[in-house]
Amino acid sequence: MKKIVIIGANDFQKPLIQKAKEMGYETHVFAWREGAAGAEDADFFYEISITEKDQILDICRKIQPDAVATIGSDLANITVQYLAEELGLPGNSRECIRNSTNKASMRRAFQEAGIPVPFFKTVEAGEKYSPQSYPVIVKPTDRSGSRAITKVYKEEDLADAVMNAVSQSFEKKAIIEEYIEGAEYSVETISYNGCHTCLAVTKKYTTGSPNYIEVAHIQPAPLTEEMENRVKKLVFRALDVLGVVCGAAHSELRISKKGEIRIIEIGSRMGGDCIGSDLVPLSTGQDFVRMVVDTASGNPPVLKEEDRHVAAIRFLMNENDEKLLAELKEKHPDKLRKVVIEGEAKKADIVDSGSRPGFYILQANSHKEMEELLHHGPWENPLEGLPETPVQKLGFSGGEISWKAPEIPGWRISSAHIPCNHFYMKRDDLLPFSFGGNKVRFAQKFLEDMKREHCDSMIIYGNYHSNLCRILSTLCHKLGMPCYMVHNTEDIKEQKETQNSRVIRAMGVREIPCGKTGIAHAVQQAMDELTEKGYRPYYIYGNTKGQGREWVPVEAYAEAYEEICRQEEEKGVHFDYIFLASSTNATQAGLLAGSLKAGDNRKIIGISVSRNAKRGKEVIASDLNAYADKFGYSFPEDWKEHIYFTDEYLGDGYGRYSSKTADIIRKIYGEEGIPLDMTYTGKAFYGMVRYLEEHQIHDKNILFLHTGGTPLFFDFLEENDL
Repeated sequence: MKKIVIIGANDFQKPLIQKAKEMGYETHVFAWREGAAGAEDADFFYEISITEKDQILDICRKIQPDAVATIGSDLANITVQYLAEELGLPGNSRECIRNSTNKASMRRAFQEAGIPVPFFKTVEAGEKYSPQSYPVIVKPTDRSGSRAITKVYKEEDLADAVMNAVSQSFEKKAIIEEYIEGAEYSVETISYNGCHTCLAVTKKYTTGSPNYIEVAHIQPAPLTEEMENRVKKLVFRALDVLGVVCGAAHSELRISKKGEIRIIEIGSRMGGDCIGSDLVPLSTGQDFVRMVVDTASGNPPVLKEEDRHVAAIRFLMNENDEKLLAELKEKHPDKLRKVVIEGEAKKADIVDSGSRPGFYILQANSHKEMEELLHHGPWENPLEGLPETPVQKLGFSGGEISWKAPEIPGWRISSAHIPCNHFYMKRDDLLPFSFGGNKVRFAQKFLEDMKREHCDSMIIYGNYHSNLCRILSTLCHKLGMPCYMVHNTEDIKEQKETQNSRVIRAMGVREIPCGKTGIAHAVQQAMDELTEKGYRPYYIYGNTKGQGREWVPVEAYAEAYEEICRQEEEKGVHFDYIFLASSTNATQAGLLAGSLKAGDNRKIIGISVSRNAKRGKEVIASDLNAYADKFGYSFPEDWKEHIYFTDEYLGDGYGRYSSKTADIIRKIYGEEGIPLDMTYTGKAFYGMVRYLEEHQIHDKNILFLHTGGTPLFFDFLEENDL
């Protein structure tokens, strides 16, 4: 019987042990007992460390194997080469193994051959070195499995990263290298007598900065034929430079947005994470593990006619991953090919690839089908079934402005009396989530849309005064979803902390600051980062230009308008006017959509808190068109004449307020017990009072929509007395 020595016995080595037995080999496996999942499959198991080369060699001389092999381990690969050379078996040279298991040696070999490499420097503990620029990547020179990899952004963090990498290195050295931008891929090849065959190109997903732990892999990678050919050409050249002539190889690289291909590193062994052992046969029909056994025995690899599918491995990194696996078991068991669970995600301390608590492998017929399997969307909608908010009759009439009213310039009456109206307030500030507000209704609809689109991460836009950013960041935190915030730093110049900013930061958002001209770039950056982490991102405004989802929040307030109409019937009152703070204008567009559908010709007046009148009306019209297109509605020909939006009370701009706004905030709180804020509702309420007086509107039923902003009321209290 033919005999094979296999170095290593963890779960990723099991397919090699099983395949060798299937091929009729007697298997002799060497590894520590702890974690040796393949020991039970071996004919003979030797509880010896894979680094004890001479001890293993002595036993091998007695065994007289026909082949020696490993998959997925650089450390085991060193021992395999040593044994093959000493026993006169097929394998790669000692120089090849040194260059393919030591990152610094590999960089030098590529550099000498003219293959582009990032700048790099090898250092020892305590050695001082200042990189040319930041960020840089720091990692051990001779380890794999994402151990001790750190992305360093500034000088003061470099020493700790080096110390961490050195502590994990066998030779006690770290490599500091330039950070290369781009999407990550790997290439699986088999070589025989120096001839290379590419079996698959894999798309790789990681946790990103700072540690880059793999979370998923998908085959085949979605590359164009031209790009795939360029990748193969560069990888084959690199394999020649390293001297890979026999067996499997796993090459890792990045491709920039400009199409530049940069090799990160190459291992002269099969990739770990089940890429070669499971994904290659599932996506191509090729038996990669058999090829490893064949070439280790001196036989040519057998290539079959390809049977193309899409294969993926997903690692359990959090509780949402476990929920997805449970659903796949229930609804798509025919797509699951392997499941390995070694612990619970919530109890796992995941610091590298070896500490991930499990994984599962899927096979699908297309990339689209795989995407839908891997991305579930939000697991629940905490905002489903929001209660109706009350409509409250106010004691305020607008007829008696006793708080400094005579001092307000421009008022047409000096007796401090203006025509009376009957004021009501729709209390959307009482919606039961994250201090309430109209953005809770938005959030409900965004989640519904995310579910439809299988999106599992969110990109929000705004600033630290934003009620929407507060609510959405809190919602993402509750659901365990990543949340990126594109922060327009030009909206508000002041850097002072606010109650909203404290909440937003506490919810763990990833902030990407930008100016107005850099918004699209920042959104694209967020999309790219989340995609590279294995998520399907959802930008609340659509594409990078903020187009495509205008209808979502509009739908929320078209429905809220129906709620208002029901409450009118219940109370036996008709509201002649509806006033509200109008900022992004979606709330006003939604209310107007509801009114146009009802055909009631009610005046809905938006008091601008940010935009000029021309731009605000354009946005409202655009939002209404998007809503009509989405749901197939036809509005009356004169519908644009129903857009009432004024910037007369904007004052000094967004986030700034006058003493008159402060006065009305004090009055409404003191007489009604209702908090308004200086950015949105207080400014809008003051604008409403001025509008009614200036247009001599009296004896009407006026509904003010309280759109929330309670945390901003407490910001007001930090600066003012009630």
